Amino acid sequence: MGEKMQLLILCGGKGKRLKPLTEEIPKPLLQVYDKPIVEYQIDFFKRHGIKDIILCTGFKHEMFAQRYGDLIQCSEEKELGTAGAIKNAEKFINDDFIVTNGDNIFSFNLQKMQKMFFEVKNPLMTLTHLVSPYGIIEVEGDRVIDFKEKPVLNLWINAGITMFTQDSLDYFPKLGMLEYDVYPKLAKKKKLFAYKMRENSFWIAIDTEKDIERAKKMLLKL
Repeated sequence: MGEKMQLLILCGGKGKRLKPLTEEIPKPLLQVYDKPIVEYQIDFFKRHGIKDIILCTGFKHEMFAQRYGDLIQCSEEKELGTAGAIKNAEKFINDDFIVTNGDNIFSFNLQKMQKMFFEVKNPLMTLTHLVSPYGIIEVEGDRVIDFKEKPVLNLWINAGITMFTQDSLDYFPKLGMLEYDVYPKLAKKKKLFAYKMRENSFWIAIDTEKDIERAKKMLLKL
C-alpha cells in the first residue's frame, strides 16, 4: 500500500525561534542524537514502503542536496509558504501524496491511516492531543487542591502530517499557507477528514532547544 503514495517533506523554513542554532543550519538538519530531525521522518516512511520522497527546500537548500542527493529536491527561489512550496513541486507529483512538516519527529500507525485515506478518498490530516506548555493548577476558592505538570489536554491539534489525493492540488495557491489557504477551503467543502493519533503514538514538534532535549528523552522510551 505504501508504494502507491509519494512523500513531500517541507524543509524550507528558517527556524527563527531556534537561533543561533539555525543561523547556518536549516532546522530540519539539526541533530537529535546521531541524525537530523528530517532523517527520522525519511527512515520512518521508508520502513513503511514509501520511497518516492521529495524534499521541498529553501534556506540552505544545497545542504539537503549534499546529504540526500538520492531524493528529489525542489527548492524555492523565494519564500512561497507551505502551500506554495507544494504547488512548486507539482511537476514531480504523479500520485496521491503525503505532506509532512520537516521539523517533527513521530511514530504512529501509518497503515491504519492509509486504510482510512483510501476509504474516504479525500484529504486526511493527523491530529494529536495538545500537551499544555504549563503546569495546570486546580483550585477551590483560594486553596490549591491539585497540580499537574504539563498534562495532555482534551484538545486536538494539527500534527503536520496530511494525506492528499492528487486532484487536491487544484486547491493549492502558488503563494500561501496550508493552514490559511488550503485546509479551511477543504473543510468548508466537507472534503477534509481527521485521523486521530491514539495510544502508542509518538509526536513532537521541534520549535525550541527545550523541544530538542524533550525529543531526546521521548526517543529513549521508544
